[in-house]
Amino acid sequence: MPEHIPGWIFFDCFNTLLDDFDETGDESGLSSILDLPVREGFFATTRDFVNAYSRWRKTRLTGNNSREVLLPDRLTNVLAASGMAGRKPIHRLVREMVEAFVKSYPKQVRPTPGVKAMLASWRGKVRMGVVSNFYLPGWPRLLLADHGLLCNFEFVVDSAEIGYRKPGAEIYHEALRRAGLTHDRAGNVLFIGDNLRNDVLGPGSLGMNAFYFDRSHDRPMADAEEWADSIAHWDAFRP
Repeated sequence: MPEHIPGWIFFDCFNTLLDDFDETGDESGLSSILDLPVREGFFATTRDFVNAYSRWRKTRLTGNNSREVLLPDRLTNVLAASGMAGRKPIHRLVREMVEAFVKSYPKQVRPTPGVKAMLASWRGKVRMGVVSNFYLPGWPRLLLADHGLLCNFEFVVDSAEIGYRKPGAEIYHEALRRAGLTHDRAGNVLFIGDNLRNDVLGPGSLGMNAFYFDRSHDRPMADAEEWADSIAHWDAFRP
């Protein structure tokens, strides 16, 4: 719990407000379309595709480059880097994969346990916004609306819409702007999310307060970090 009630709470979206990891712990969101590049001959197995996508992410989405890359471009880069001549042109396969993702992904998204009651407890006491990375524009807002959560927030900043992703400073600056806060008032914000780099260290470097949403008890890929102020379940986060 924060020692003092902040003026604003900025929440991460995925695996903070909404869960999308599957039973294997995969957090790419691509589990429902892994078979398509294998079927078309670009990869021998789905594991090969997952590994190639992970390598691309580590190369392209780390370091100082905070520009977001949309899902079609991500898939195009990974397929092209395979070096394989598939049975279908890459642009056609990418279109098919994105269409399949659009149909399947929303079915695996669900609210995190206790999130609706937590948000209701803060409503009217603080102002709230969402700051999310995602690779299709508008989808954090869409999915929050689908699950009845969007009404709690004054704004949603997503990386695909503004072109920059966490932990680059640009997306945090945009969130502060939408909250009507100058940078010297960033301390009026409490940032909460499940990624230490994106949701704790990044906001903290700009003067925001931050809590780590520790999912290590129910999410295979999550880290447990004892040094960070943390919340293990929304039941423990109340005014």
